[in-house]
Amino acid sequence: MLRKVAAAYSIIGDLPAGRQKNRFKIIAYENAATSVEHATSELKDLWDDGKLDTVPGLGKSLISHLNELFKTGKVKHFEEIFKKVNPAVFPLLNVSGIGPKKAAALVRGLKIGGNGPACRQGRGDKGDVGVIDRLKKAARGHKIAQLEGFGEKSEAEILENLERYQKIGSKVKRMGLVEADRIAEEIIGHIRGIRGIGGIRADKLGSLRRRVATIGDVDLAVATDNPSEVIEAFVAYPKAIKVIEQGPTGASILVSGNHQVDLRVSKPEKYGAMLQYFTGSKYHNIKLREYAIKKGFSLSEYGIKKINNPNPNSNDQKPISNIQFSNEENFYKFLGLEWIPPELREDAGEIEAALRQAQGKPSGLPKLVELEDIKGDLHLHSDFDLETSHDSGAGTIREIREIGEIRGYEYVGISNHNPSVAKHNPKQAEEKIYAQKKAIEHINSSIPIKAGQAFGCRVLNLLEVDILPNGHLPLSQKALDDLDGCLVSIHSNLGMNREKMTKRVLVGLSNPVARILGHPTGRILNQREGYELDWDEVFAFCLRNNKALEINCFPNRLDLPDVLVREAVKRGVLLSLGTDAHKKEEMSLMEFGASVARRGWAEKKDIINCWEYKRILKWLKDG
Repeated sequence: MLRKVAAAYSIIGDLPAGRQKNRFKIIAYENAATSVEHATSELKDLWDDGKLDTVPGLGKSLISHLNELFKTGKVKHFEEIFKKVNPAVFPLLNVSGIGPKKAAALVRGLKIGGNGPACRQGRGDKGDVGVIDRLKKAARGHKIAQLEGFGEKSEAEILENLERYQKIGSKVKRMGLVEADRIAEEIIGHIRGIRGIGGIRADKLGSLRRRVATIGDVDLAVATDNPSEVIEAFVAYPKAIKVIEQGPTGASILVSGNHQVDLRVSKPEKYGAMLQYFTGSKYHNIKLREYAIKKGFSLSEYGIKKINNPNPNSNDQKPISNIQFSNEENFYKFLGLEWIPPELREDAGEIEAALRQAQGKPSGLPKLVELEDIKGDLHLHSDFDLETSHDSGAGTIREIREIGEIRGYEYVGISNHNPSVAKHNPKQAEEKIYAQKKAIEHINSSIPIKAGQAFGCRVLNLLEVDILPNGHLPLSQKALDDLDGCLVSIHSNLGMNREKMTKRVLVGLSNPVARILGHPTGRILNQREGYELDWDEVFAFCLRNNKALEINCFPNRLDLPDVLVREAVKRGVLLSLGTDAHKKEEMSLMEFGASVARRGWAEKKDIINCWEYKRILKWLKDG
């Protein structure tokens, strides 16, 4: 919605009468749309909790419009704006390479109308193909090349993008963090594998480096004294579908899935400034630039320049020198700040905290949890025959334990789904769970013991138990008492209202054996929003009853979202990390859950997986 409003303002602002009048509104809506696009909690959830003001770029006016949207389903002010724009413009905005101004010029120059319902609503989906088909016909008839501001090359690119759009169905579908990270690692590995390039420094940039839950384009940086060789290796990536552009300082390619990958290269002595500049976020960089100007400096991707008039309101700010930085640590240190981990760079108080820390004051930056701090995985599914309510895992308990051993874990939590209620009576379910308990005891008994202490990865006898619509757990207390503890999760009836869902969750979590709330919002990234909960109540309950909230590491969940992780950390609520792995290979997903924890300012002390085996076992059993 905000992207559509920003586009409408951009088109209106391009008209002579509206250019100056709407310039700041265009910027405001573009900034807000960017913030919403990169938000890692559902906007509706933040609105429910009165936390829209935590999203950078949303001012009071926009928040009031969103209040109206969530209350009534529409915004009168937005509807008035849309009336001023030919509705045929909006479907074109979903096509790569066509922005608001280009779309408006095409519609105006080719006299393309748009009266279908999808056009009027700005959806631009395949249900209203008329605009797309008419533009394709115009491109094939070489009518676009005749328009002012276009040409044969532009026409060919538009036709190619239109055809790709109709095949794929969207402009760019945001990738999950795990997929984007895989693409980046493959390409970096490819570049390093080219003979003669060798041990370059390469980094991810932008939202990928900040470990945001979903990613648009993949951005990469390389420090090198041989930029042309690195760029040639990049564009020769075997899985590249198309080279979009190539120049002396970088290049862009398209890979499968219609995903764009951008590369920037820099001399090693300038690399630190470029890395900082293109990591972002936009709002972090704006705040840092404002801070630097007050100190008399100008920031750019090339370094830091001293300006001869540090007054930010002056028009006479001429840079008079340039200082280069080979690394980010020295870049931030020069400004009097502690280095800020990329995951925190969202203009959420991190610059102020970095300043306090550099000055030796309290309340500095958090000492973020590291992957090496994690001593175990508390959410794993095996193939043990429980005849579960949901999908079972593919590996044996023993195999999972062995992977845990390789990863250096002290423990792994086998958290199979509970036995299916439809297939078992209470007595049969008890027998199934008891059988799992005995199997785990047998495996643990084979671990060597020296000086009265077990050495090696131990197995925790857990279960992931459904919370029924009435809040009850579908197992007898006798069955539950055979466990070391359990996660409780919502898997059905997701449409309950906020009050009823909150009560349901808290009733389920009230059982003394229930220690962790699994994937707490129930969201599936790019597929469905989470269910609604009163988070004030949930946090208070967990703190009062010594319960933990899971950060589910699975790629399409990454749930609890980072915004709620930070709120939990502020309140002292414990967090748990679990990969939700159904295959042995998925145990490596722990790093992505750790990234969510880091984005939420979580430290080692906030996460129960950082406890040693004896402590976690005692907490599970005794609370």
